[in-house]
Amino acid sequence: MQKPHAINKVNTSLEYRRLDNSNTHFATINKGKPVWWLNIPPKKFTKELHILLAKKEDSEFLIWLRIEEQTIANPDKVFNIRDTGAVDLEISSYGNRYMCDVKSGGTGYNFRRHIEQEWG
Repeated sequence: MQKPHAINKVNTSLEYRRLDNSNTHFATINKGKPVWWLNIPPKKFTKELHILLAKKEDSEFLIWLRIEEQTIANPDKVFNIRDTGAVDLEISSYGNRYMCDVKSGGTGYNFRRHIEQEWG
């Protein structure tokens, strides 16, 4: 699954266009490590943010995370920040830390509360 297909899947289920390329980030499970890896500019957390997590490119498995505006007001206090200034997330795709940020330097933030819908 690619980002445009994932956005379309969510919008179709909603029956209106809520997600678009500018308010949505997308990841598939990393081939070398069982995580969804994303880099997100901190300013994206000031508005409603959507994160779409796919299992792999040829699967219909999808998790839609919706993070409401200002839910994470200070991402630099919660997540690891790259030298580029982006939030560096590694969301675990399995085990007892499933849906938690496992990136070194973060606080282990649990994204389960933000699951809006799952497919597959």
